[in-house]
Amino acid sequence: INKESAHAYFMIYDRAEDAVTDDFSSSSFFQSLNGSWKFSFSENGKDKPEGFQNPELNDRNWATIPVPSNWELEGFGIPMYTNVKYLFPKTPPTIECDNPVGIYRKHFRLPEYWNERETILHFNSISGAAWVYVNGQKVGLSKVAKSPAEFDLTKYLKKGENVLVVAVQRWHDGSYLEDQDFWRISGIEQDVYLYSLPKTTIWDFFLQATLDDTYTDGMFKADVDLRVFGEKRQSGSVLVEVFDKENKNPVFTAVKKFSSKDKQLYFNGIISRARKWSAETPELYQVLLHLKDATGNTILVTGAKVGFRSIEVKDAQLLVNGIPIMVRGVNLHIHNERTGHVPTKETMLQDITLMKQNNINAVRTSH
Repeated sequence: INKESAHAYFMIYDRAEDAVTDDFSSSSFFQSLNGSWKFSFSENGKDKPEGFQNPELNDRNWATIPVPSNWELEGFGIPMYTNVKYLFPKTPPTIECDNPVGIYRKHFRLPEYWNERETILHFNSISGAAWVYVNGQKVGLSKVAKSPAEFDLTKYLKKGENVLVVAVQRWHDGSYLEDQDFWRISGIEQDVYLYSLPKTTIWDFFLQATLDDTYTDGMFKADVDLRVFGEKRQSGSVLVEVFDKENKNPVFTAVKKFSSKDKQLYFNGIISRARKWSAETPELYQVLLHLKDATGNTILVTGAKVGFRSIEVKDAQLLVNGIPIMVRGVNLHIHNERTGHVPTKETMLQDITLMKQNNINAVRTSH
């Protein structure tokens, strides 16, 4: 309910240098909500605090919980492991049993320069059905785990202090679709943050980097989706750049103007003798997208890295850049024996290193 449509995972920046580094925390339009939250836990879901969503509620006596985390690993409830057996009576689509609920509360303030812009709330992953409230008003509902959920908070916000409340119910109708062999643990289990967008903005982009039939030249495409918040539509332009290995000289540059009616822009070009991406030589190019106003002033910069490669099947053989490969794959759950479903960069690198050491070249991401 009221969730934003899915789009590419990116942050916007003032400067191209920051977009290349792509450290979200360096953006003046990013605010992390990770950290200590107030928390109230109901084992059966029936004794939730009355008026839990109200900003005036006194929550001083509530417990605190780190976000991100799984509440079962923080002393609330019991983590459970099962494969094909449901942990609740099978009465689809309803859940007819004691159903734990965790209430999260967080106070925050926004920078003044975010005024007159759009403020988006982003959850990387919530395990359970999550109702979101801001300043006592119901914003929306998300029921997908392991995928982002976003809500536009702009009309619910006020100057000064704001109160965000998230009520997470452990089991819901979507739980009937998530039955497999993994640990059942709950809560706000990955990063939570706010980010600010201009009223006319890049909302989504799709980058394609393939090779020609001789596996020599790179074939580059970029589809850029624009979005306007409110009724005031602006015109401007989008500059797309693809940079070489040192990020100094662009090997592709294109500019397209847009009017108030345009929603999508399409770019394509050829990169001569592109460095090919493969598992053995993971060559990457930096792509930068610049949104400019009608006078040429930069509104935002964002981007991503791409690798030029060709993946095809010929005569029942999988080829990468024309070379036959054998897939040696594993399943991988987002899981850590100490932090649960909360990943860290260090543990992800450890997993990748271990897989490469054992000649694994493919991963099926199972939850």
